[in-house]
Amino acid sequence: LPTTLHLEGQEVNEPAAVANHLNDHFVMIADNTLKQNGQINTTLPVPQNQHHNIPSLFLHPTTEQEVISVINTFKAKPSAGVDGISAKIVKACKEQIQLPLTDIANKSFAQGKFPELLKVAKVYPKFKKGDATDANNYRPISLISTFSKVIEKLVLTRLLQHLYQHNLLNNKQHGFMAGKSTSTAIVDLVETIIDHLESDNIPMAILLDYSKAFDCLDHNQLLGKLKNLGIEGKAADWFESYLLNRKQIVEIKHMDKGTIQSVKSKTQTTTRGVPQGSVLGPVLFILFTNDFSSCVQIHCTPLMYADDTVLRLGNKNPNIIATTATTALNTAINYCKQNSL
Repeated sequence: LPTTLHLEGQEVNEPAAVANHLNDHFVMIADNTLKQNGQINTTLPVPQNQHHNIPSLFLHPTTEQEVISVINTFKAKPSAGVDGISAKIVKACKEQIQLPLTDIANKSFAQGKFPELLKVAKVYPKFKKGDATDANNYRPISLISTFSKVIEKLVLTRLLQHLYQHNLLNNKQHGFMAGKSTSTAIVDLVETIIDHLESDNIPMAILLDYSKAFDCLDHNQLLGKLKNLGIEGKAADWFESYLLNRKQIVEIKHMDKGTIQSVKSKTQTTTRGVPQGSVLGPVLFILFTNDFSSCVQIHCTPLMYADDTVLRLGNKNPNIIATTATTALNTAINYCKQNSL
């Protein structure tokens, strides 16, 4: 549920109308967030290539054995995307579907196209707090196809191998990276503070939080940054196909004559961001902000865990710290403006 929403002074309580309004609201969250912060930028700069002579990523064919191993990593959850096929079902019939899934994945890689039917997400509105008739008090919970997750995991393996092999990842990033975690991020921060104290410096940290970070990414700019990391040719075509023209529906449940019924909204197209609930989404965000350190490191030492960012600095002179902190923060703000964050 929700069963009732207030829209422009009018009460909307017809289930299909509620679902459609929520879908309209969720699709516009990113643009509205950027407008509220004055961050809509229609002339985004072309990402500068900081890595030269990098071999292009090749999405090499998969095998039935690899597909089975990917399916085995899934938890047997009953939740499903718009196709109604849960991870629990996929795991139960993996031997029967491994061959067609392998064929679909390999054709996807070879053609540089992501299957259109797997780009539709089913969204449930989750109530946060406050007025239950206000759409702003609902958070979208997105469910994508299990088959999409299989193909995404296959691509993620090849992508990470490429990034690690050519040392392309920012070592200040602790999110979603092998051997790193929130614990390593905290240890890194504490060690910095101790080092400053032992040097009789005054340590300082500026903590940054992006608004709707994963939702706001500009697709063209993300694709440009991926190109600078050696993702070209068919691999670039694949990521473009994966990101663009994604769609979503909102499904809500309501009581009708004593029984729980569900109703779906009309389909809407999303124009920004990485897919919520996806395998590739978090890593794509990390790659989008992979160049952040190079922008601010002359003023401070950044530390990141996904979209949580800390600017670390220290000095014996408090006046120098204040000046440097202001410069570092302004540099970070300028980066956000240039990247529609």
